Amino acid sequence: MKQLIFVLLAICPIVLWGQKTKQIIDKKTRETYNVLKSDKTIRHGEYMKFSSRNTVIIKGAYKSGIKDSVWECYDYDGQVILKYNYSKSELVFYKPDEPMKRAEYKIIGNMDSKANLSRVPIYLGGDYYIWSEVLKNIRYPIKAQEYDKSGTVFVSFTVDRDGKTSNYHVNKKLGYNLDEEAIRVLKLIPDNWLPGIQNGQAVDVEVSCPIVFTIL
Repeated sequence: MKQLIFVLLAICPIVLWGQKTKQIIDKKTRETYNVLKSDKTIRHGEYMKFSSRNTVIIKGAYKSGIKDSVWECYDYDGQVILKYNYSKSELVFYKPDEPMKRAEYKIIGNMDSKANLSRVPIYLGGDYYIWSEVLKNIRYPIKAQEYDKSGTVFVSFTVDRDGKTSNYHVNKKLGYNLDEEAIRVLKLIPDNWLPGIQNGQAVDVEVSCPIVFTIL
């Protein structure tokens, strides 16, 4: 009986995912995931994304290259901030972090720019993924360093009803190349947004997102 139990446990991972897989650890992107041994371009199995602080910020699973079941996103303290069920295309839970609480939203094409949204645009990788990528990629402009300039740049961009982004710009510029750098790093974030919702319908929304530059 003990031998039978051991055999069942040994083959369970293969039966669970249907095919043999190989684990990939990508130190550059801070990702750990599995791919099919028969086709290493197809992700299949558990997935984890780590922050610059080496904490898990995204955890989920792929099935034949497609995100499957419930994915969870975390803050730096390991608290769940977002759950999304890819099997049902359903948002389960979302808790915005402090920077995104400061973000501003405007429905494009609506005469009443302060019209309420039933749901603001939400990044499916979690807010901490955005800031982790910004922290990893941002470069303090040399000109701003020379003139000891710092401050917050609010980058505005459109999240359309399909969750795609466009039209990145800054309305109130700080200058000294800070505005251009803020736009550059946000453009590096892959399109993975849930669109804003008003009256049960997806709408195009302008998001104004803060990027803080501080000279220590």
